[in-house]
Amino acid sequence: MGVLLFALAFPVFAARGPEPPLRLPLEPFGFRPLSQQFLLAGSSMLTIHYVDDQHLLLTFSARHLLKRLPDEPEDDMDRTIDAVLLELPSGHVLARTTWRTHDHGQYLWSLGHGHFLLRIRDTLTTFAPLANLATGQPFTEHPFLATEDRRIAVVILSPDADLLTVETVKRTPPVPKPKAPLFGPTPVEPAPEPQVVQINFYRLYVPTEPGAQVKASPAGAGRSKGAGGLPVSVAGYLSTVDQGHQHYAFDFHSYAGKVDELSPFDSTCPPFPLFVSHSQFIVFGCRTGHTIGAVGGFNMRGQEMWEQGLFGDFIAPSLVYAPSSGRFALSRVLLHSSAVADQPVSADEISAQTVVVYQTDSGKQILHADCTPVERAGQNFALAPDGLSLAIIHADAIEIYRLPPLTPKEENAIKLAQTSAPAENDLPVRFASQLSPSAEEADSTVQPEAQPANAVAPSASNTTAPDSTQTLSPADAAPAAKPSGDTAQASGDPTPEEHRKPPTLYTLPTDKPSDRPSNSDRPKDTPQ
Repeated sequence: MGVLLFALAFPVFAARGPEPPLRLPLEPFGFRPLSQQFLLAGSSMLTIHYVDDQHLLLTFSARHLLKRLPDEPEDDMDRTIDAVLLELPSGHVLARTTWRTHDHGQYLWSLGHGHFLLRIRDTLTTFAPLANLATGQPFTEHPFLATEDRRIAVVILSPDADLLTVETVKRTPPVPKPKAPLFGPTPVEPAPEPQVVQINFYRLYVPTEPGAQVKASPAGAGRSKGAGGLPVSVAGYLSTVDQGHQHYAFDFHSYAGKVDELSPFDSTCPPFPLFVSHSQFIVFGCRTGHTIGAVGGFNMRGQEMWEQGLFGDFIAPSLVYAPSSGRFALSRVLLHSSAVADQPVSADEISAQTVVVYQTDSGKQILHADCTPVERAGQNFALAPDGLSLAIIHADAIEIYRLPPLTPKEENAIKLAQTSAPAENDLPVRFASQLSPSAEEADSTVQPEAQPANAVAPSASNTTAPDSTQTLSPADAAPAAKPSGDTAQASGDPTPEEHRKPPTLYTLPTDKPSDRPSNSDRPKDTPQ
């Protein structure tokens, strides 16, 4: 009888898998299969973003007749992009438009609160399709940033979309290809000369009220020998300290000059930290050799909250964030064998593109799903602003998975993390060894459009955007950093004489600075 009762009760207590996703077929929206060659080469061909919890913005490369433009540069790769505003859960099309782009790079970013950033060549504009739907012109663009003599190389948003990084290089005419001789070997094309990257930072103020426009305030500038992301926030930046013997530590540098020592991390390669909210960051490292094989979660109280392995060979990791729910999603393109970063891959080398949603404070994996077709550039998956649903492109449809609500413990963890966030400031973004731009470069950097006098005085509640995307790019250098393998590592930190103390999971946010861990080895075994 006891066995029978247990058997009857078991289904009630068994772990439940994810609910079947809501499926919205792509074909009715005008979508046609995309070139696998462009998808695997890193071209941005297909994107999906949440406008709010009940609306999606789908964009994709479409086949339309292109009119010839006068004085078009020789290296332009013109194409058309269809943008479709969708209502959930019906999938009803509320509005659509078509853009003409001139390259295959990323063209769209979500700023949160229904606002988006659009790049056409070297001009950035903003639009809010849902807020302007009633006007009959939902995709009306507003001038934002522009440059005449420089080319935009990288655009990066912070997880809360309140800090914008724009990296530019001097615009140079394309080098003419040498003609192949009738006889003899084909001449070797000269390698392009390395260009100095100009980096400009802007504090963003994204309004929550309908009809208001996104404002930007210049927040500093610097130079670098290569393009790539930096672990920066509106309050400060993270630097990596090499303590020797494959032991690293992290410092948070406030722009006001204060330095906080954070938890150490063991890695066989220089680790790469990355903010996922104002008060938490994750770190990618290696367990053997120089292959990324581990990720850990850290907070600003000097604790390593969790660490777990990333198994298998992969390329093109990219993330989306929902800081208000303490969640983020990580996408990886899995390979059958190892490959060289930033090099072309064939379809035979690809295993899958997998997406995992994590709870930041615990490292709990909430959902695992696969995207098809595989898109190396990412942006074919999105996390809702409230963190309660995940949208992915799978086969011939948009699939939307419902995620479990936050538990009381997770809600308390989010509140605790928010109390430990570094104080925001309006000081310039400066690094330990700042490389200042030359006068010529400073005059030619990307400048924001004219802003009203009150543009930089919104309330704190209006500066958070919970849905943004960032792709991890291997950086060769950074304005305040020196090269460190495939990542940017901030310099200027003296090597401590002693190792830091191991982190503790019992440190309270009310602890005084003298009570924080300081200088010792991290325990070899970390709870996962």
